[in-house]
Amino acid sequence: MQTDSPVPLYFQLQAIIKRLIETGHVSCGDRLPSERQIAEWAMINRLTVRQALAALVNEGVLIRRRGLGTFVAPPKLEQGLTKLTSFTEDMLRRGLSPSTVVLSLSVQAAEQRIAQALWLTPGEEVIVLERLRLADDKPMALEVSHMPYRRFPDFLTAEFDLARTSLYELLRRHYNVEFARAIETLEARSALSREAELLGIASGAPLLARERTTLDRADVPLEHVRSLYRADRYRFVIEVVK
Repeated sequence: MQTDSPVPLYFQLQAIIKRLIETGHVSCGDRLPSERQIAEWAMINRLTVRQALAALVNEGVLIRRRGLGTFVAPPKLEQGLTKLTSFTEDMLRRGLSPSTVVLSLSVQAAEQRIAQALWLTPGEEVIVLERLRLADDKPMALEVSHMPYRRFPDFLTAEFDLARTSLYELLRRHYNVEFARAIETLEARSALSREAELLGIASGAPLLARERTTLDRADVPLEHVRSLYRADRYRFVIEVVK
């Protein structure tokens, strides 16, 4: 640690811990030494150590387990934003086992924003599907999909296996739907209490909020989905070319 450096000590410690993880000296799942031990090793005070560890926890690099200590978190899953894929397809591509818990399925009146996204009249009926998405049995995302009821009038009575099958695959197979493109937005926000409970994180923890309107080959919107991803497990990547 360079005490005469203009770089704050807590930031230097963050960089050292990250470098130890990147070089394999500390592995996923390893428990870090205590704050006191790190402070003695780095010859800095415990408050500085606590500040550095808290910042790394917020970044998703480390994870705290009550009564057990601070551990190296699993690496974040990266998802590109240039290809239209479902959550199920994306997890299978990574070699992970996707699963779904269906929280609710109903027909509701479309609010203004949903109606606008799906080219409907406000108050027109939409199918609302809320799901908790998991990878290797660990909560990853909370999704609420909206679809025009008039386009899929038998969706609720068809007894689809929504817990095991990709929604996009069901729509392709049973309604001859071919998705062509999507319009997406991303932003960051904090988890509300119910969202946090479902995702297994603390209330107020950071989330990546994603909204996507998916259109068919005739450029007609067929689904609008709001997804909340755990920011400690996920990050989105996009390639920009000149």
